[in-house]
Amino acid sequence: MDCPLFKDCTPAELELFFREAPCRRKSFEKGSLLLHQGEEVSWAGILLSGRIKACHLTENGSQHVQALLSPGDMFGYVLMSTEESRSPVTLEALSAGEALYVPFAAIMGRRDVLGDKLRVNLLHALSRRCWNLTRRVRYLSQRSLRGRISLYLLDQRERTGSLSFCLPLTREELAALLAVNRSALSRELGRMEQEGLLARYKNAFKLLDIPALERAAQ
Repeated sequence: MDCPLFKDCTPAELELFFREAPCRRKSFEKGSLLLHQGEEVSWAGILLSGRIKACHLTENGSQHVQALLSPGDMFGYVLMSTEESRSPVTLEALSAGEALYVPFAAIMGRRDVLGDKLRVNLLHALSRRCWNLTRRVRYLSQRSLRGRISLYLLDQRERTGSLSFCLPLTREELAALLAVNRSALSRELGRMEQEGLLARYKNAFKLLDIPALERAAQ
């Protein structure tokens, strides 16, 4: 019910969908690969539990994190709206968990009110995905590490509507999102705290100097 694909669907509609659609559940362990880059995909995945990351692997072996997924998030669904069926990323499990796999045809092939709902929800999910990618490009366009951190923290303030919040990512995941070294990230956060820009305790943050953060993010 938390998955955006099934937004506004009734329990009766969900029961009908899963009774008719040949979906399958699959458990996975930490470190396992749910999908290989270049692999043919004919389904959309829904993360039921655990965390996974989507990475693009370059020819020289480097890894670029494209997304970090939590329960309720979808993966593979972008390929439903394109003629390309090969995955542009590798999916790696950050923890043990379980996923539900839904065939593309079960969503795109329905010709009823439920099918219309699913396709509208899919369009909204694609729009959010595009926005998230745009936001990450904004982070990476910052030349300084402080600029990337500041922009991310200001986005979290906007997301939560508060100067105090808990980050939804671990320190390692945040470093991957910002494409920086984890040790460098920790050092810079320490300097920002010493300068009075923020206060932190583990994953909890409080922003203290918004003008200074905004200047750093320009």
